[in-house]
Order: sequence, then C-alpha cells, then structure tokens
Amino acid sequence: MGVSVEELAKLPFFAGLSQGALEEIARVTSRREYASGEVIVLEGDPCQAVHFIAKGLVRMHQVSPEGRDYVLAHLTAGECPDLGPALDGAGSLATLETLGKTTLYVIPCDRFLALMRRHADLALAAATYLASQLRRVSQLARDLALHTVRARLARFLLTHAEESPAQHRWTQEMIAAQIGTIRDVVGRSLRAFAEEGLIRRERGRLVIVDREALQREAGF
Repeated sequence: MGVSVEELAKLPFFAGLSQGALEEIARVTSRREYASGEVIVLEGDPCQAVHFIAKGLVRMHQVSPEGRDYVLAHLTAGECPDLGPALDGAGSLATLETLGKTTLYVIPCDRFLALMRRHADLALAAATYLASQLRRVSQLARDLALHTVRARLARFLLTHAEESPAQHRWTQEMIAAQIGTIRDVVGRSLRAFAEEGLIRRERGRLVIVDREALQREAGF
C-alpha cells in the first residue's frame, strides 16, 4: 500500500521539503503495518530500507556479548531508526521491535540515496535529523559522566513524573533507556525514593511528594 504526499508531509522529517521532492518520495514509499512484538530489523542485518515511524512505538535494543538485552531507546511517530546505516552502508545498529500496532513508511535504501542526490532539501533534512540525534547522544554521554543514576532519575522525574498515563505511559524499561541504565536499577531507585518520602504512586502515575529533596538529588 502506498503513502500519499499529504501523509509524508505530516512527519517532521519531510515537512520542509518541496512539493516535487515529496511527490518523488511518495512514489517509492510503501506502508507496512505491524502487530505488537514483530521484529522489523535484526541487529547487524544489512540495511535494506529506511523506516519512518508513522504511528506506534518501536523498541530499539542490543544484546551484549554476555547475552544481556540492553534497551537503547523507545521510538515514536516521526523517528527514523536506521538512517545512519542507510547512509554508511554498515549493518543495523540494533534490533527494532514493535510495541503495539505500528505503521511504518518504508523506502528502499538505493531509492532513498538516489533521491538525496537529486534533492538538496532531502539531504539537508537527513543531516538535520542526524544532528539532532548526535545532540541527544552527546547529552546522554554528558549525563552518564557527570551524574549518578539517582541524579539522572531525579531529573527525569522532575520533568515527567506528573504526566497522566494518557499523556505517556512510562514503563521502567522506557525510563532506563532514557537515562542510560537498566530496568532493575530504575526499579530499586524508585523504591528507594518512595521509602525516603520523595515520591509516591497514585492512580498509575508517580507523584512528587518532596520536590526540594528531589531537586537536591538532581543537582539543581
């Protein structure tokens, strides 16, 4: 099933492109629907296509040499998890797996690269997207170097804790991916914060009880 120009233009990646570029991209883009738990790409696989998430949630994870699974990110609508491998020709950086029903827009790598050569605005969109990802990774690396897990978790909670489940249902695995640790550590740290009277659970969300203490933990 194909993708219309209007549907492409709704994604931030394509929003600033010319009508001509969008029309060419739409002609080579297909729509794929996935059920929950389906694998889109395996870590190390040759990159065959560029995937843009139109709807749903994708889990990006790697397996360590010891066999432990590490979640790198949870990606939502508008994200493109395999732009890097498409450009450098290397294998996929991680395994991509759907969490819930997911719709992807898919462009074969060779077609995408050919379009980039013809349309400077598409090449600029790709560069801008990669720059934003580099900035995110650099910020995470900085936080890992300068702040403990407790501090990173406190910063996360100060930003997201009082969101309603309807806004975003954060699991411990998702939080771990956001702050650069593993789910078990997040679970222990949340229990410790609750025992210390900094937070409490209420109707499916985490509520901050002692904001000043949490800010001290965060280093603010």
